[in-house]
Order: sequence, then structure tokens, then C-alpha cells
Amino acid sequence: MPVGDYCRRPVQTVRPDESLREAARRMREEGVGALVVVEPDDRVAGVVTDRDLALRVLQDGADADATEVRALLEREPVLVHADAPLALAAGLMRRRAVRRLPVVDRDEHLVGLVTADDLLRLLSRGLSGLAGAVAAQAPVAGGVVGWDETGDDAGPEVE
Repeated sequence: MPVGDYCRRPVQTVRPDESLREAARRMREEGVGALVVVEPDDRVAGVVTDRDLALRVLQDGADADATEVRALLEREPVLVHADAPLALAAGLMRRRAVRRLPVVDRDEHLVGLVTADDLLRLLSRGLSGLAGAVAAQAPVAGGVVGWDETGDDAGPEVE
């Protein structure tokens, strides 16, 4: 399953020369915790998160109006190509300790964003479907007939 089939589109972006205050304002307005930093040629320069802003401005005392977004960027952004498998994206997230990966085309132009939460939801749906198939074929054993559907965590019902 290629990443490009599952990434979020459109993606909220910011330019590297915009201020940290502008990035924070845009995150608040868009209701997102991260913006992909895009150069004028649409190539990805990195990702800036609300955590990055908090640590840089609040902890380090940076001037939010005078400091540009580019000050928060790593030297080389962590990217994944749209035709890469989802497992590669998950591996990149784990190895590079990131929760968001910009998805790029062959020319390294932004096409979407995939997050750790996206991958967890996808995996969860797949496992839930598999569990349902197994449960439908399994004989009832030991009086356990199914999980309590009241929504609490009481566990399985017993006959």
C-alpha cells in the first residue's frame, strides 16, 4: 500500500521566511499542530510543530515576531515518497523519532502529509476487521459469548 494513497491532502503550509508568530497564528486558525515548511519552488524544507514553537519561544526566549520559521528547521527534512510503502513511512518515523512525514512526488514537491496517528488508525481498522473475521469463525468456548456492548471496560460477558 503506497503512502500516497493514504496521506492527508491538502496540507497546511508555511514559508521558511515567515515569523514564528505567523506560524502559530496559522496553526490556531487551521486547528493543526504542525505546518509543512515549503520553499517558493514547492520543495519541502521541513515541518514545524506547536511543540517546536513552544520550546523555542517560551523556553528559549526567542522573539516570535523577529525569528523566522527557518530557525527551527533541521538541516535535511525527513520525507517519504508517495509511491513508498506504508511500512517504510512507519520505519522512518520510528528511526528519526518524528510523528509527521511530508509526502512528496518524484520531484520532491509536496503532495500530502502522513502522521503516526494516521498509520495507527489504519492498522487499528485492519486488526479490527481481522479480529471480527476470527471471531465469526471461532466456536464459543468456556461460556464467553462476546464483549459487553455497553461501552464500559467490564470485559467479556459470561453465560
